[in-house]
Amino acid sequence: VTYKKNLSYPKQATKRAAGKNTIPSGKKCKNAIETSSNKADYAKWSTKKLSKAQLAKLRLYAERAFEFYKAAETTLKIAQATNIQTLLNNAAFGAGNTKEATTNYGPGSRAAICSGTGDAEKNKAGSSLKLDLLCLCAYDHGDGSNGAKVCGTKTAAAGGSNNDNWEGNTKTAPNWETLKAACEQRKTQVKLTLATVEAIRLRLAELLGRQTPADAEAHRYVLGSIAGNGSEGCKGNKDSNGGRCVKYKESDVTDPAKGIEWLRNLRDAALAKEAAADANKEMTAITRSLQLLNDSTNLLFDEDETTLAAVTTHNPSATGSKAQEQKQKEQCEAIKVETECKGKKPICE
Repeated sequence: VTYKKNLSYPKQATKRAAGKNTIPSGKKCKNAIETSSNKADYAKWSTKKLSKAQLAKLRLYAERAFEFYKAAETTLKIAQATNIQTLLNNAAFGAGNTKEATTNYGPGSRAAICSGTGDAEKNKAGSSLKLDLLCLCAYDHGDGSNGAKVCGTKTAAAGGSNNDNWEGNTKTAPNWETLKAACEQRKTQVKLTLATVEAIRLRLAELLGRQTPADAEAHRYVLGSIAGNGSEGCKGNKDSNGGRCVKYKESDVTDPAKGIEWLRNLRDAALAKEAAADANKEMTAITRSLQLLNDSTNLLFDEDETTLAAVTTHNPSATGSKAQEQKQKEQCEAIKVETECKGKKPICE
């Protein structure tokens, strides 16, 4: 979705703003207008004679238009969909990845990448939805149908040998394509909102907080199926599929400021989406306000002509003055008595 609004000032209100401090780079703006499609409008206003009161109104309209314009610049940035898409890409494929191209999550083995087993520093669990799904579902050591025990049917590539294993740095593409196709068949019409993201968070918290064997510390913060005491971690296929899992870091689950990275990006995307919706409402209001200013300025132009017409009625032209003088002369000639003439001053003088 592309969000775009017309941020032009009201055509009339910006044509003749009095005071160079009202709008920065006034001369530059004036030159831009004179060379644009608004040139004719500007020319009309540049020759218009306005009273001080009308100039004050026009200055006010221009200042308000500029305030709305600056507000619109900020609002438009919030409304851009690009930020939302970036956050969604980060959630799906990892920070900085705009596509599904990542095929190597190494260094390290699948157990190290998916659970930090043997090397906690190599644990990438939670960095993207794609990786977590691969840790849970991708083929490894044995019958591909084992993946169905955790992820459902037709989610793991039907490999036939150890050469088809997903180990975090090999066979990523075929395993991901199979998994993605299965996900697309299951996708729902649930929309991205804060409420839906919160529902996901609560469900994850429930799954990760479930009771585990008292002597199996390695079972903590595990999503999926882990075998025995969990010492071998999320290896892929252990003890009847007991190693298809993802194990999050403790801070991912217990630190509110951190959290699982893909879930955090998903929540930020939902927040950005809501902010964009609010920003678009604000843009609509700003656009309406700018149009009202434009209409008010047009009325000011018409009001000026009406005022001039009224002034013309009470201020006779040169032709009208001569006619009035002739009439006064005729009145004086009709007065026969000098005393009457004197009584008619200043008509007869």
